[in-house]
Amino acid sequence: MILRLALGLTAVLVSAGAFASALFGGFLALRAVGHVGLIIAVGAGIRIGAAYFDLIPEAVHHLGGSLDAAMLYTAIGFLAFYAVEKLTTVHVGHETAAELDHGQAAHRHIGVVGSLGMSLHSFLDGVALAAGLAVGGGLGLVIAVVVIVHRFSDGIGIVSLLLASRTPRAEMYRWVGLVAVAPVAGMIVGLLLPIPDMMLGALLAVFAGFFLYIGAAELLPEAHRNDRSRWVVLGTLGGVIAIYAFSVFAGAVGAH
Repeated sequence: MILRLALGLTAVLVSAGAFASALFGGFLALRAVGHVGLIIAVGAGIRIGAAYFDLIPEAVHHLGGSLDAAMLYTAIGFLAFYAVEKLTTVHVGHETAAELDHGQAAHRHIGVVGSLGMSLHSFLDGVALAAGLAVGGGLGLVIAVVVIVHRFSDGIGIVSLLLASRTPRAEMYRWVGLVAVAPVAGMIVGLLLPIPDMMLGALLAVFAGFFLYIGAAELLPEAHRNDRSRWVVLGTLGGVIAIYAFSVFAGAVGAH
């Protein structure tokens, strides 16, 4: 009974931290809209870094150590997002001036699809957190810290994606709220109904593919279109390095 109460209290505290972290990151990005190119670049770096240093390694672990399977699911995620984007004409549009009418609803779908993917990733982080808390010890602490810090980056990342697709501010607030609530819901589901490792690994790899496409094919070109200075490059590299450094520090890289 005492163990269950301690687990529940820990879950509540970590959920509150993840929720606040995502909101803070999102609102911070919203207040800095004057530096939209740099914000988008940092968001791209965060997405790319999270895919390479967090999602793919974790997917390999949950898939029984199979790098081949993880890369297959990553490719499926990448190509699926590409196909959805092109076949539904939701491309953000930065090749020609004629395509830059981002105010149209069709061009905002890329932000909706990408934000939904990020929210689902946050949900899966909550599921992983529930598993880590159930195991206890250092693993639970590492996953808790990773989830909280990554929710801050998700708050920034989701705003950067929505800024790139010219989403109205009121709608941005709703998506920031969703990505903040998602890990809480995921943790509740994970505690009540654990997801099998193989399924969790496949989903993490698919979202890695989403993030790689969003970061490289959508956010980076949009960042350079908004800001042609060297700060965009430095912001992108900074986002990648920051995620990698924290992952190493928290034990997310090489932990398995």
